[in-house]
Amino acid sequence: MKKFFKKHMPDPRTVMENKWLKVFGPLVNDPNLLHFNRRSVSAGMLVGVFAAFIPLPIQMIAALGLSLVFRGNIAVAAAATWISNPFTYGPLYYFCYLIGIAIIGQPLAADGTPIVFELANIIENIWTIGKPLLLGCFITGVISGLISFVAVRYTWRWHIISHWKARRTRRKQNSNY
Repeated sequence: MKKFFKKHMPDPRTVMENKWLKVFGPLVNDPNLLHFNRRSVSAGMLVGVFAAFIPLPIQMIAALGLSLVFRGNIAVAAAATWISNPFTYGPLYYFCYLIGIAIIGQPLAADGTPIVFELANIIENIWTIGKPLLLGCFITGVISGLISFVAVRYTWRWHIISHWKARRTRRKQNSNY
């Protein structure tokens, strides 16, 4: 998988010379933004998964901005935002809404009153629903991002150790001949 990503990643010089990215100055010059190592991939997953829980259509932009700040891999951060997609929006944000309601202590708005589509009512409903939704999204995003960060770190470490053990076993077998 690492070879696949390396093959399709742009040349670092091309990225640094891009006129849209020059605005970020020295932040774009960080080699971790395009390299696949344990630190940059885990940081990219952290910010990408966190940004996936932003309930606005700026998730990928947020992931790219956060990967510049936290020195995470840009491709991993952008790909991780697709945890939330049109198929998962409903269940994901409903779960976040329930988390927010549980923390705030606000009862569910299921009193059976009909929804009236008037401007004043819509603004009131946005605040009533938006506050627990945003809080739930933030908390779920932080927790999920940290879990993905730790999972990538441990998986990467396990993968390296298993390669070391396999190499050691091959060397022992070759030295016996």
